[in-house]
Amino acid sequence: MTTLAVPDVAEARRFFEEGLGWAVTAAPSPEVVFFQIVGSIFALYSRDALAKEIGRSVTSNTTGAITLAWNARSEEEVDEIFKKAVAAGAPPVKEPEKAFWGGYSSYVEVPGGHLLEIAHNPFWDIAQDGSVRIPTGA
Repeated sequence: MTTLAVPDVAEARRFFEEGLGWAVTAAPSPEVVFFQIVGSIFALYSRDALAKEIGRSVTSNTTGAITLAWNARSEEEVDEIFKKAVAAGAPPVKEPEKAFWGGYSSYVEVPGGHLLEIAHNPFWDIAQDGSVRIPTGA
């Protein structure tokens, strides 16, 4: 499971649910929301509530060494999802463009400050259910 600590769960939930069309699987309190994703779970958790649970402060530096990535099936799909994310309120960080590694990539900032890469990697396979596989020998 991947959890993002955010200052405003309702704002982040609106972005993923209404902006990108993700379906909420469970929301046991206003402080936490769960989305079922392929092979895992994605959660939004109030930064204050997470700090209380852990028993220590949670950094607000969200653009450090971790980013999330959403893999598209084509460059056109990257453009489409990037526009959808920006229309949902995500500030654009990097417009879609050809990447040095041979793919096509962009970045937006989701509510709470975390970065989401929206990319197409022509060297990876995406199954019908959305799961991503790196081909053997790649």
